[in-house]
Amino acid sequence: MRRIVILIVLAVVSTTAFAQRAPQSTSYKDLKNYYSARDYVKSDTDPYSVFWIGLESLAAPGLGQLIMKETGRGWAFLGTSVVLGTAGSILAQNVASYAAKGADGTYTSEADRSKARGYLIALGGVALAHLTVDIWSCVDAVKIAKVKNQYYQDGRRRHANASLYPSINLAQTATGVAPAPGMTFALTF
Repeated sequence: MRRIVILIVLAVVSTTAFAQRAPQSTSYKDLKNYYSARDYVKSDTDPYSVFWIGLESLAAPGLGQLIMKETGRGWAFLGTSVVLGTAGSILAQNVASYAAKGADGTYTSEADRSKARGYLIALGGVALAHLTVDIWSCVDAVKIAKVKNQYYQDGRRRHANASLYPSINLAQTATGVAPAPGMTFALTF
């Protein structure tokens, strides 16, 4: 009996002493060292819906990150998207102005057509960069949501817990059944 109690105590002490503890901070920068988005398993009690967070970040880059209180990342994605959108708008106006036809229905000069082509190529590059930022923001937001959900799932589970409480069971005796007082040890991981 004494050996069993010693083994149980050692098991509880070793699981609590050597368990990897998640950081107290809920920032993705701290959590990514403890949790992997690949290990995520959906739970009904997750605070962040991975689908909706990804969709919000696809619609407005950085919005999903801002919702999850990752403000630095969110503003970086949103700012980049605004800058690329503004650059695209300016390039589109230049393409339209240089590609416009004169009153007689012809282009003003070959130099203007050449400038219009150059602005059009630049506009394509900016559009590609904008699309890349949109997709990157969506993927990043989904990854952050999965890691943060794992942190909250882990926090609800709590680590090793041991309790000892009195109990009464029924025991078979030679004359019948008699109550047998005892102690119950419960160990939860």
